[in-house]
Amino acid sequence: MTDLVALGKGPMGPNRDGLEVIERDHPGDVAFESGELIAECPLTGQPDLYNITITLRGTRTLESKSLKLYLWSWAGEGIFAEHLADRIADDVFKVTRQDVDVELKQNVRGGIWTLVRAQRRPFNQF
Repeated sequence: MTDLVALGKGPMGPNRDGLEVIERDHPGDVAFESGELIAECPLTGQPDLYNITITLRGTRTLESKSLKLYLWSWAGEGIFAEHLADRIADDVFKVTRQDVDVELKQNVRGGIWTLVRAQRRPFNQF
């Protein structure tokens, strides 16, 4: 664990390129949930608030502080919910190379909830 950059360090800012991985002794599921993901509508510039769940299956998991800084990095980014879920799934898959499920629920707008799911799987599982 000495290779971890974010864990145990002082205050740090948003970091989209700093997702860190921890190896587990045994495979299993790990889910991360947050109600603090914010991005912006690319058309109106208004903030979009999200609840996100990221589920990993395998022997790798994300270090939670690096994930917090990663999620924070989306604040101010103009991106639709569908693209945001895909980008997060891609980024997490890139560092873990294992099953990733992302569920993104956008807070209600005009009486409509938006729920987007994205999955990534290693090619050898198909």
